[in-house]
Amino acid sequence: MTVSNDAAQQEGDVFFTLPFGGRCSGARACETVRRSRRIPKDISARLDPNIDKFAVAATIVLARKYGDGDAFRLGIRYHSTDVEIVSAMPSGLSLEAHRRTVSAALDGLASAPEVSPDPTFSYLLGPADGQNLAGLTISHEATPLGVVVHADFDEHVHSAEFVQRLLGHLENILRQSVDQPLLTIGDVELLSEPERARWAVLNDTARPYPRDASIFEMFAAWAAAHPDQVAVLHDGEETTYGELNELSRRLAVRLGEYGIGRHSRVALQLAKSPRLIVALLAVLRLGAAYVPIGPEVPDARRDFLLEDSGAALLVVDGTAGPARIPVLDLAVPVQPPVGVKPPEVAVSATDAAYIMYTSGTTGGPKGAVVCQRAVVRLVCGTDFVELSPTTRILQTGAISFDATTFEFWGALLNGGSLVLVPGETVLNAGELGAAIARYEVNTLWVTAGLFEQLIEQDPAVFNGCRVIFGGDVASPGHLAAAVRACPDSEFLNGYGPTENTTFSAVHRVTRTHVDRIPIGRPIANSTAWVLDRDGRPRPVGVPGELYVGGDGLSDGYLNHAELTKASFVEVAGVSGRLYRTGDIVVLNEELELEFLGRTDGQVKVRGYRVELPEIEHWLSRVPGVRQAVVLTRKQAGGAESLLVFLTAGVPVDLSDILTELRRELPEYMVPAFIEQVDAMPLTVNHKVDRKALAARWEANRQLLEEPPAEEYRLEPLTSMESKVAEILSSVLKVQVRTADADFLALGGDSLRVMRVQNRVRKELGLEIRIRQILENSTVREIASILDQAGPGATARPSLGRRS
Repeated sequence: MTVSNDAAQQEGDVFFTLPFGGRCSGARACETVRRSRRIPKDISARLDPNIDKFAVAATIVLARKYGDGDAFRLGIRYHSTDVEIVSAMPSGLSLEAHRRTVSAALDGLASAPEVSPDPTFSYLLGPADGQNLAGLTISHEATPLGVVVHADFDEHVHSAEFVQRLLGHLENILRQSVDQPLLTIGDVELLSEPERARWAVLNDTARPYPRDASIFEMFAAWAAAHPDQVAVLHDGEETTYGELNELSRRLAVRLGEYGIGRHSRVALQLAKSPRLIVALLAVLRLGAAYVPIGPEVPDARRDFLLEDSGAALLVVDGTAGPARIPVLDLAVPVQPPVGVKPPEVAVSATDAAYIMYTSGTTGGPKGAVVCQRAVVRLVCGTDFVELSPTTRILQTGAISFDATTFEFWGALLNGGSLVLVPGETVLNAGELGAAIARYEVNTLWVTAGLFEQLIEQDPAVFNGCRVIFGGDVASPGHLAAAVRACPDSEFLNGYGPTENTTFSAVHRVTRTHVDRIPIGRPIANSTAWVLDRDGRPRPVGVPGELYVGGDGLSDGYLNHAELTKASFVEVAGVSGRLYRTGDIVVLNEELELEFLGRTDGQVKVRGYRVELPEIEHWLSRVPGVRQAVVLTRKQAGGAESLLVFLTAGVPVDLSDILTELRRELPEYMVPAFIEQVDAMPLTVNHKVDRKALAARWEANRQLLEEPPAEEYRLEPLTSMESKVAEILSSVLKVQVRTADADFLALGGDSLRVMRVQNRVRKELGLEIRIRQILENSTVREIASILDQAGPGATARPSLGRRS
């Protein structure tokens, strides 16, 4: 091995291949295709007599830029021998210094040890004889008309268009190497003018909308103009715009008695009902910001959110645990104030509208502060969906989920109607379909996981609706089934972090997708850039980190100035602040974004963002626990489950830990599996070997699925218990053999319970409520309920087109 410097030699994570491509895995041999590019004479003349050194150095820079690291290991075929060069390339290194280092390495290739060739990317240094050593092989030759650079590639791995662009980028690096030898690696520009123009066009999203209006101002205008228009439908009752406006006025007076005014913060822990909407409007009309907290949130986490947000008041609608701040219970009847008006507040579009908490890396949730303008930009003057007085949106998510911003205000700021149904209704395709028909719903948002579960129950459940799905990676197979079964529906893949107010980009589904479903293009008044570590836009087909911006951008994280500074950044050449999403995406040939993965430990569990370090932090607080590592694994259908491995000084009761976690964390953050290990396995770099832990889980799972030993006698199951155990085994992908086996302890959750309910209905012809399973989760308890149950509900009515 030839190494350019000691730093590179000590680096254990040097890229040795590109972040894409490979060798063709098809059954038949892949055809090798060649593309060539003649380097202009004015550049070629200045490369001679060091063509080899310039070409190899430029190729390593290209690979470093494509790989987005600070070093690269390039495999080279040199006189029929496979060798390699490792080169460290920090952003501040000049092209000339880099070329000198590569030159010295090339001079020593004759004595370099032979290595195994890289099957994905290599350089052929010698005659350009058309050898394809890897999925992509670069070579060059000198001709009387100048230097010609060749790329030989597998036709099923790389497109000809991609390779042509790559050769253009290589030419750009060669030109900068001779024109600007002192230019730093970080400042090297790969893209041509037409390529940069594509990014400008993609982000030319400015559209007219009421940019300076506040949320309540826009609602009040609709209420004044159309007081009898239906605003909210719930439990068979209708609430008009005029009634909402009056109820919010009365509540605003009560809030004022607690000192709530402009810039105050009010926590709302309310069930989904018209009371919730009244409370939102009352808070906003006073110029205050709301802090949504789900009714199911444990008291310990609620108290943290109250303290961190600086909420002056907690509003509830029933029993609530004691809090350190005043509590207003809307379930307690009071005499409405007569003749008292709330103060007229001049609310600015830049005032905070709400604080939405997401999982954090520092051990606790972090609150994103979202202003009024960001909300208005999402739902007014939209180009991704039509919102009007005919819009009827069925609300599906938890109130602490930022999709509510679209659901609530997409309806109420456009004269439309908001439909509120019980949470269980949303989890059952039959009940959801009946609600869609009953309330004439035409628009709704669902997480990718819920979308897939509902499609499994009834592919036609969304027929006639405009459906936005997202929050996680959606399955192309489920989407294709939905498209086939719902010819009158429109499907959109919506992408966006809380920090950019729900949606940043949207893809309108117009065809089936075999591989990835794109996340689309930036919506109106939003921007999206795929950048490398140096802040340079990425070429089409080359992955990078997604940065989003525009009028939907959050003000930052409450009480986290340093985290805000690191996450919300200014980038040279791009107008305005941008938020670093941490998502790895690529711009495809159709100029649409595709999600590839994450740069950190963040995952999506049932649509919720989860930072694995936050769970590890909570576990570290459990007495006796020394170290905890949280992993994820894919369940059947693609859903994520959380796995925990921990070390402790003495044996710990894992069931007690699960109980403690359920008291401290939301249900979606509670792991499906916990194991105590003697010590954490380590890599050669003395880091926790997460691959070894994942392999340990696989081994444990196989043990679970093995038949019990001959001498191990199981308690006989009743006929119904056997049927329940069979259903749970199928859903959870583990063997369930005892009456005391617990659905939740074995990895069940609020999405998998839908599958259990559906299997019970289809296979046993019986009906059981989701809540019954969650509250009575052992095989024995579920079987007991089913033994007393009657036949399942009748099928929902078929649905026609809904406009």
